[in-house]
Amino acid sequence: MLILAIDTALNACSVALVADGATRISMVEPMAKGQAERLPYMVDEAMTQAGYDMADLDRIAVTRGPGTFTGVRIGLAFGRGLAIALGKPCVGLSTLEILAKRVDQPKVVAAIEVAGSLFIGAWADGRCELPPIRYGPDTMLTALDESWTITGPGASGLLPLMPKSAIEDQDLCDPVVLARLASAAAPQDYPPLPLYLRGHDTKVPSGLIARGLD
Repeated sequence: MLILAIDTALNACSVALVADGATRISMVEPMAKGQAERLPYMVDEAMTQAGYDMADLDRIAVTRGPGTFTGVRIGLAFGRGLAIALGKPCVGLSTLEILAKRVDQPKVVAAIEVAGSLFIGAWADGRCELPPIRYGPDTMLTALDESWTITGPGASGLLPLMPKSAIEDQDLCDPVVLARLASAAAPQDYPPLPLYLRGHDTKVPSGLIARGLD
């Protein structure tokens, strides 16, 4: 199975090609903006360098968040559009799961901080113990003791809550991990839909609502 993995959810533009578990190429370019312009060229470069045609792809994998609002939508739009054009399945996975499963420890908590909000998820021996959520006062962390390892770009924000935990530095998603996870994911169970864990920040002006224009 040849999988093209795409990630633009965090501060990078990343592409990988994995064939039957073997990495053919991996490209990660840190950037805070410009992913929409760079992504198509990176995919073309990766396919050319690895010696594949688009028709050779069996599956597209893409990160679905949490992450930056624009970054998540760029990756999903490109991945879904390419999958439709090729008639291939597209799989979407959480950035938190990808971060957690890159760490070689049995119990890992991944954390991402976006726009002042902390998002976390926890996996133990490959099983999801805490589904991706936005951290708040009501978030249950009592089961996450010092035996857990913290990773992700939001790790420092989680450390005060788990001060005895070890930290595995990691700021970006590894597209190779994304591809390998996607190879075992049933497309119908992992749709390429955005994972927004907070409400939008835009509000309709009250005057419009009063006039019935909402």
